[in-house]
Amino acid sequence: MSRRFTIWAAVLAIAACAQVPPAASLAAAEEAEAIQDAPAAEYGFGVLADLAGTRWRGEPGDADKEHGQPADYSEWDWDLGGSVLVNRHVLEDGSYGGVTYVQLSRTPGVLDYVYITSANFRTSGTFTLNPDGSWTAEEEVKGLPHILKVRSTGRINADGTLSSVSEFLGDDGEWGPGHAFTYSPTDQPLPDLMPAGKAPE
Repeated sequence: MSRRFTIWAAVLAIAACAQVPPAASLAAAEEAEAIQDAPAAEYGFGVLADLAGTRWRGEPGDADKEHGQPADYSEWDWDLGGSVLVNRHVLEDGSYGGVTYVQLSRTPGVLDYVYITSANFRTSGTFTLNPDGSWTAEEEVKGLPHILKVRSTGRINADGTLSSVSEFLGDDGEWGPGHAFTYSPTDQPLPDLMPAGKAPE
């Protein structure tokens, strides 16, 4: 899985209420405004909220480099009024990229997400926010031969870098090494993603 990297199709719920008293409407609007203005971490995104507005360059680990794994560029931003955290990433050679949409779940300390890729596969899973400030993820893979699941651990390190290590569950039922990246903050823009079907030069 040398051109894949871990990590939502948005679920939109529309509730209609025919008769809402004006006072209730005003109270609901004020509550919604308070939530929108409050720090996102207070509403369950934990340390991941600190990533919003940042961009990173990820250097692959030695084993990945030996297999020709390009560096990865990644950026994080809020969307949908701060209710969804979005991660976009593109490999340095432009050969592959993906978008992750992260949303609160009904379980405190757990975030739901979906990851959509330029390689015509997708994953969905959960982030668990750990007491030590790290986060773990496990996701099911759809549309990718031989890989059934991915699990990973990420953290913001004391030196300001961000690290991510993953494993892959193959169709043989065995977990094996995935990718390891160490990310450093960067001002460089994300590389241009190649048009679908075009191979890197």
